[in-house]
Amino acid sequence: MIGRFACPGSYRELISSRETLLCLLGGVLAAVSWVASLSGAPAWLAAALALTGAAINGLPIVKGAVEGLMEKQVNVDELVSIALIASVAQGEYLSAAIVACIMKAGSLVEGFLSDAARRSIKALAAVTPDTATIIEPGGRERTVPAAEVRVGQQLRVRPGERIPVDAVVLSGITAVDESSITGEPLPRSCTTGDKVLAGTMNYNGVIVVEAQRVGEDTTIGKVVRLVEEAEAHNPRAARLVDKYAQWFTPVVLACAAAAWAVSGESARAVAVLIAGCPCALLMAAPT
Repeated sequence: MIGRFACPGSYRELISSRETLLCLLGGVLAAVSWVASLSGAPAWLAAALALTGAAINGLPIVKGAVEGLMEKQVNVDELVSIALIASVAQGEYLSAAIVACIMKAGSLVEGFLSDAARRSIKALAAVTPDTATIIEPGGRERTVPAAEVRVGQQLRVRPGERIPVDAVVLSGITAVDESSITGEPLPRSCTTGDKVLAGTMNYNGVIVVEAQRVGEDTTIGKVVRLVEEAEAHNPRAARLVDKYAQWFTPVVLACAAAAWAVSGESARAVAVLIAGCPCALLMAAPT
């Protein structure tokens, strides 16, 4: 679950998704359990509420840990699962519910942030039109896939169409919406000799342009490539985290075992495991 199976979509989808609602439900049950324990309610009621909250948010994490072990992959899911199971075994139901809620919420946000760059790439790629109208020798027009346009070819762009390549205007007057590229909200007037960019919208005039840069060489193509490279690049600190993350779970387990052996109290080992969970979430965060 944590860092391995989280796949949220847009912000609206994240907020209204079933997983988010279940996470909130588990958190609410943990809060109600805490209030019930302070108000003198029956101990079994507070325990039942906390245990239900722990199950709602904790079972998907345990499921992810089991799936990871079946794939012979040791992940922070295993550490969190052990901490949750140990807390329940010790009767610390509220602690288990709180940890499960925090880890589940963190994994949802983590997965959303890691997906943001991919959504940006898709949005940028969607700006460029799929087809273009080229003007062949003799003046005949032909619609072709935008990927087949070559440098030096002349194209006709009508009102409401997006310009498929970086080009220079040969004839016609129009206004071009370049907000998708430059962020400028006001259309720019273009006439003969002016340059226009791929992905921009032709507003109100028919223009004939000559292709200067096509495909990945266009401005929008370079922007998409830069975003892809930035999304795929791991900075030095991130590579260091990736290198040692696989050792984090065994180290925390060893520390918990040492705390149990020295103190003779299993509760101290559980405390070590719970303390390692937030660090585990940071280790699993997308880079």
